[in-house]
Amino acid sequence: MAWQVSLPELEDRLQCPICLEVFKEPLMLQCGHSYCKGCLVSLSYHLDAELRCPVCWQVVDGSSSPPNVSLARVIEALRLPGDPEPKVCVHHRNPLSLFCEKDQELICGLCGLLGSHQHHPVTPVSTVCSRMKEELAALIAELKQEQKKVDELIAKLVNNRTRIVNESDVFSWVIRHEFQELRHPVDEEKARCLEGIGDHTRGLVASLDTQLEQAQGTRERLAQAECVLEQFGNEDHHEFIRIDKD
Repeated sequence: MAWQVSLPELEDRLQCPICLEVFKEPLMLQCGHSYCKGCLVSLSYHLDAELRCPVCWQVVDGSSSPPNVSLARVIEALRLPGDPEPKVCVHHRNPLSLFCEKDQELICGLCGLLGSHQHHPVTPVSTVCSRMKEELAALIAELKQEQKKVDELIAKLVNNRTRIVNESDVFSWVIRHEFQELRHPVDEEKARCLEGIGDHTRGLVASLDTQLEQAQGTRERLAQAECVLEQFGNEDHHEFIRIDKD
């Protein structure tokens, strides 16, 4: 026998109209619609008036609803081993299968029908989870794009740094080479200037040495003459006059 629906579509058709989860201990009402046993018991407990089927609104007797054995067998056959038990509402003990878009919190089917979230926009948890995963995937993709841009920027900065360092090395070599070429004639001119200054200085020093030697000789002769004159000055009057006349 060929199946007309896929497994996910089949699971959607096996959802309780109240909690929007796969039936758990399904009970069948007189109208033919089925509900989880816990959902039906909670609904009957919180209603002050007669019980009506939430789907067709037919008045039914919830206390005489038999188990839907065939539906339970199908669900048991589809259930994977080790499936975790869903978290339940603290008020109604039903699975937290809905998400209140207004209050941004998880609720059960009865919270949406009878509780404080009545008439609020609600979405199945599976749908919200898929939506959030899509948003997360979009955020991750955006982060990857930003990371790619940063990686490209880093690569560009590294390339620029390498290029600048290489260009600096080339420019430094060129400048050193050019200044070395310019320094040859400067060094030659410097040597000529220093040699000229040296020759001129040596000539001046030699001339000054000669003049100094002559001046020192003159000073010695003057000192000798001074000494002789002082000796003359020490003679007595008669001898001094005689020597002076000579």
